[in-house]
Order: sequence, then structure tokens, then C-alpha cells
Amino acid sequence: MPASEPTPASSSGWLEPVLWTLAFVIAAVVAAVVNETAREITLQGLAYLFAFVTTPFLLEASSVFIGLCVVFAINGRRIAKEGDGWVVMEVKKPDELTSVPAESQEKAG
Repeated sequence: MPASEPTPASSSGWLEPVLWTLAFVIAAVVAAVVNETAREITLQGLAYLFAFVTTPFLLEASSVFIGLCVVFAINGRRIAKEGDGWVVMEVKKPDELTSVPAESQEKAG
């Protein structure tokens, strides 16, 4: 049975997470603008998050993690666009190499 080729990933696979993130950010900004308590909570949360992420070990670890994620994302998009790059080699058996077709023997002789 021949192996089926994998179907390429949908080109808009990144669109849904970006839209959900954008919707969440817009909702948080609207809540912070409308309500003073939400603004204080949002700013305090962002300050704690910034302080936590910029601690010495976490800053380097998160930079490495984000860098690896970017490399994997770029490579995944490249593979989806260009293919996986596998090459199938046809290897002839030794007896096929020594036998000469009849047509070439007639031309030679």
C-alpha cells in the first residue's frame, strides 16, 4: 500500500490565537479605561509580572525559551511551505548493473 503524503497545515492556523489574544487585550484595555479599580488591578498585575519576569534566572530562561519558540515557528512555516525535504534514493541491485539491455548490445556490435 503506498504511503499517503501528509496534508499541509492550514495557512491560517496562526490567525485564531492572534484574534483571541487581541480580543482579550482589547477587553482588558476597555475595562481599565472604564473602571478605576480595574485600572489599578491591571497596572499592579503588570508591575508584578514585569518584576517576576525580569529576575536574573527567569529573564535568561524566558529569553532562551522565546528564542527557541521563534526558531521552531519559522522552521515549521518553512517546512509547510517548501516540504519536508526528504529524498528517496533508488538503489539498483548489482545484477541490474551488470546486465546490458539488448538494444544497447545491438548498437555496439
